[in-house]
Amino acid sequence: MLRSFLFVGLCVMTLTSVTAFAPPSARGTTFATTTVGSSFSSETSLKMMDVGTIQQSVSAAQSTGMLLAETEAWVQPLASVLDPFLNLFSFAMLCRIVISWYPKTNLNELPFNIVVWPTEPLLKAIRGSVPPAFGVDITPIVWLAIFTFFHEILLGQQGLLTMKIKYGI
Repeated sequence: MLRSFLFVGLCVMTLTSVTAFAPPSARGTTFATTTVGSSFSSETSLKMMDVGTIQQSVSAAQSTGMLLAETEAWVQPLASVLDPFLNLFSFAMLCRIVISWYPKTNLNELPFNIVVWPTEPLLKAIRGSVPPAFGVDITPIVWLAIFTFFHEILLGQQGLLTMKIKYGI
């Protein structure tokens, strides 16, 4: 699959002025091509690449490092652990924000203690350095921002671990 992807990529890069592929029986034939959205047509000579040229291009790409690199062994397990961890704690902090709207809630009762017990040590750690805003404890918002930031930087579409997995960067 990787070789076919590379083959298509090399053909597209090599044939930049061609807008259509020709069947093998039409080698060296002249075709009329049109550009999308324009009313003119031009004659373009379209020549098919032989298999030897393609194999040379593939071996040249392999020697220059253009192919996708293999991922190091620690990247995928780390991403597999961090993704649910950051998602769960982001959701727990979001639940803590909603619970804080109801100050008379008993936090030691069953549905609430599932969220409160794992998050309380994190909130205590920064509660002294982040003052309440307008009488509201904003430390769950701070932790939600931290977890969301790290999730996006490490595991987002262009995150560091995502790029390492996809491209070996």
